[in-house]
Amino acid sequence: MPVDVLHLLAVAAWLGGLTALLVALYRTPDIDATAVRRFSGIAFGSVVVLAATGIYQSWRQVGTWSALTGTGYGQLLLVKVGLVAVLIGIAWFSRRWTARLITGGGDASTETRDEETAPAETSTTETSGSTEVPDTSGATAEDPARAAQLARQQAAVATAEKKRIRDADPDRSGLRRSVLAEVGVAVALLAVTTVLTSTEPARTEEEAARASTGASAPATAGPVEMKLPFDTGGENGRGTVRMEITPARTGANELHLWVDGSDGKPMDVPEVKVAFTLESKDIGPLPVVPARLTEGHWTADGVQIPMAGNWKVAVTVRTSDIDQTTIDKNMKIG
Repeated sequence: MPVDVLHLLAVAAWLGGLTALLVALYRTPDIDATAVRRFSGIAFGSVVVLAATGIYQSWRQVGTWSALTGTGYGQLLLVKVGLVAVLIGIAWFSRRWTARLITGGGDASTETRDEETAPAETSTTETSGSTEVPDTSGATAEDPARAAQLARQQAAVATAEKKRIRDADPDRSGLRRSVLAEVGVAVALLAVTTVLTSTEPARTEEEAARASTGASAPATAGPVEMKLPFDTGGENGRGTVRMEITPARTGANELHLWVDGSDGKPMDVPEVKVAFTLESKDIGPLPVVPARLTEGHWTADGVQIPMAGNWKVAVTVRTSDIDQTTIDKNMKIG
């Protein structure tokens, strides 16, 4: 759990910061190299944490080299590792652009261009609009709405000019492109991770396959039966569950349940549920919801038992809206 938390926090810091940086590079005219440098350090630390926790998690979920290539989980993990490698490669280019932005005078050159453009713009404005200056001041005094419109136009022109100068900086443009590529690969990486989290881990899949191929269940294996008395505590809440599982070995099985009342007659109850747990292998509980066949008779087909062992069978019986109990007993299967 601590490794999972560190992994998720590192992902949030890196990919969330990338998104914020991308928006800032495109929408914030005054973002400086200092802010980019700070995030670059955070991103580097996040990558180190991601690599360490990711390797540990992969080892726990895969376990063997054969599982890495021979299972769906392992193959998806290889795709994820490949995307992470591409993402780190793009991030290396982003760090180079960040270094150039800092050491190459990206801010200084922008400020120089601002200073060089400002006088030129002023002189151009003065030259082109020399005959209109009196009219503008007069319009300002006589028409406040016109003055506000002129102020907005001047602010828009200044902002557009500042954006043009910023976009002309090759270092910033290169950083924007590399960060955009990082975000694109990160989206694909999150999609693969989503599929990976819903896939059975390779280690579990291999263990189940070995157990099923190595199980020595006899061909003449027959049904296994057991009786479980219950008492839900409510009115007419006492009885016995008789359970039969056929052929009681690994793979698909057929389950039958008979619920008898305290008088030995079939008892109609609202709900019956079953769960199988192999505690020695930390598997389960595997839930089974049987269907009502007749009064007091419940059945389920295709009950999958992944491996042989001493399974704990838990049966939940509900006799009313509020009266319910769970009884369990061990059963050898396979």
